[in-house]
Amino acid sequence: MDPGWLILCLFMIAEVFLVGVLILPMPSNSVRGMVIDGFRKIWKKYPNIRSGAALVMFLNIWYFWSALNFIYSDDAYKTENRQVLLRLFREERNAYLTGFGIFNFLVLYRLLDLHTQLHDARNFQKKEQALKKE
Repeated sequence: MDPGWLILCLFMIAEVFLVGVLILPMPSNSVRGMVIDGFRKIWKKYPNIRSGAALVMFLNIWYFWSALNFIYSDDAYKTENRQVLLRLFREERNAYLTGFGIFNFLVLYRLLDLHTQLHDARNFQKKEQALKKE
């Protein structure tokens, strides 16, 4: 197995886990705040995680481009050689995997943004209700 694919696989498992945590229902706004603050602290405290994520996303995009480059080349469809057809199948599979990884990263980014906005809006709403009661 190519080490790049191993890295992409491990990164995708981490992405799926983080997205899974974010799509779970949050019992309260304080729990949502703790989860979001935990993500923020880890992201800001460890610059190696940020640079590693950027590097893995670059690798993911590179593999995606490479797979699409072969899929849409004329050489892939001109022959009926089994080896070329097998490589075409593998490249299609790789395109799906890398495309899912890119899409999952974008979903993770958007979910973090939505949870942050929801947390801030509910805090603002609670402050307004507290001011109205006084």
